[in-house]
Amino acid sequence: MSSTRITCPNCGRSTIKGKFCIYCGYTLEPAPTPVEPPEVSEELLTKAEQQAADIVATPSPEAKPSEPIATAEETPVEEKRLTDQIASIYNWWLRLVDIFLNKEADAEIFTELHKEYKSRLDALNQKREAEIRKTEERINELTSNLEKLKVKHEIGEVPDRVYITQKLEIDREIGRLRPKLGILQNPFNIRLGDLPSFKEQLEERLEKFNANIKNLGLSDGIAAEVAGELQKALKILEVLMSQHRKISKELEKLEIRFKIGELKQSEYLSQKQKLERQLELTAGSV
Repeated sequence: MSSTRITCPNCGRSTIKGKFCIYCGYTLEPAPTPVEPPEVSEELLTKAEQQAADIVATPSPEAKPSEPIATAEETPVEEKRLTDQIASIYNWWLRLVDIFLNKEADAEIFTELHKEYKSRLDALNQKREAEIRKTEERINELTSNLEKLKVKHEIGEVPDRVYITQKLEIDREIGRLRPKLGILQNPFNIRLGDLPSFKEQLEERLEKFNANIKNLGLSDGIAAEVAGELQKALKILEVLMSQHRKISKELEKLEIRFKIGELKQSEYLSQKQKLERQLELTAGSV
C-alpha cells in the first residue's frame, strides 16, 4: 500500500494517496498512468525520414534558380528582312540582264522591268545605307567610350567594379551591333566562299554589256543606268571580298606553318576546318 499522502480536496485532511479519502470517503483523482509511446514500425520511420529529406532537398519556389532569359537581340530580324528583299530583287534584275543580253527580251520590255526593279532597289538600298551609317557611328562611339573608360580605370578615376560593369555593357552592345552591320553589308545574301565566282559573273556581265551596248537598242540614259547598277554591285561586293581575302590568307599561312613543321597534323586539320567553316557562312556574318 502506498504511504504517499495528499490533501483531500473535500475535507482538507491529509490522507493516504489512493482512490478514496480514508476520512470522508471522497473519490480522489486517479494517479495518471504513464502512457507508453506507440511503437513506430521501421517501415514508417524510414518513410517519414525520406519525406523529411525530400522537403529539405526540394527548394521553395522562391529559392529556385532563375532560368536564363533568352533575348532576341542576337537576331537582327528587321535587317535580315530588308536584305532578303534586296537580294531577291537583285537576283531578278541580274536574270533580266542575262535574258536581255541573250536577246530573249526586247529593249522596250527590258526597259520597263529595269525601271521597276531599279526603283525598288534604290528605295531599299537607301534605307540599308542609312542603317549602315547609323550602326557604324554607334560602334565607333562605343569603341571610343571604351578606350576612354580604360584610361580612366588605369589612372584610378574609375574603380574596378564600375569599370567591369560598364565595359561589359559596352561589349554587349557592340556584340549586338556587329552581326547587324554584317547582315546590312551583304544585300546579295551570298555565302563567303561563293564571293569570288559571284564577282567574276558580275564582271563578265558588265564587260558583255559594254561590248554590245550600241547594238542593244537602249537609250543612252537606260544604258548608263544598267552599267551603273552593275558597277555599284561590284563596289558593294568589294567590302565583302576583304573578308574572303583575309580568311584565304590565314589558310595560306596555316598551310606553310604545317609544311615547315610548326604545327602537328591534328592542329593543322583542326584550324583548317574552322577557317573553311567560315567560308560556308553568309558573307558579313563572320
